[in-house]
Amino acid sequence: MIVVDLEKGFITKHTKDLPRKIRSFIKRRGGGYDLILFTQYRNHRRSSFVKHLGYDGFMSRDEYGIVDELEDFVSKDNLFKKYTYSSFVDKKLSSVLKRNKITEVQISGIDTENCVLTFARDAFDRDYKVVVLKDLCRSHSNPNLHKAALEIIRGNIGEIR
Repeated sequence: MIVVDLEKGFITKHTKDLPRKIRSFIKRRGGGYDLILFTQYRNHRRSSFVKHLGYDGFMSRDEYGIVDELEDFVSKDNLFKKYTYSSFVDKKLSSVLKRNKITEVQISGIDTENCVLTFARDAFDRDYKVVVLKDLCRSHSNPNLHKAALEIIRGNIGEIR
């Protein structure tokens, strides 16, 4: 299971229930996974987000910190920091998946239309079976973006459960 960007700065009225839902899911089903991995988006002054979009969020722990509900599941061994939409830019994640002979990734997290979709597409391109857990994903800004991304994933990338 991959938990994408469950960070304090992404918690809004649209996502406020998601940390509790994912925590409950992990506690119920966590033993059924070979691995539970987390991604964490962190911005920096020279990023494409700053240079091309003028976006300077997620440079402080108040924003990029993993939500409190999931902190006890996260360690330095299962947390993959990223500075763009893709978690595969850094080879560490691919190495862990390969070393553990993972062939299917089940994805949860925030934002379905950005980092979840990017993770799904990148995993598909690397020959993983992709499953997106629709009730464990959200858009922090607009529920319609979540729905649109699920349609893209369903039609082009993988399975929606």
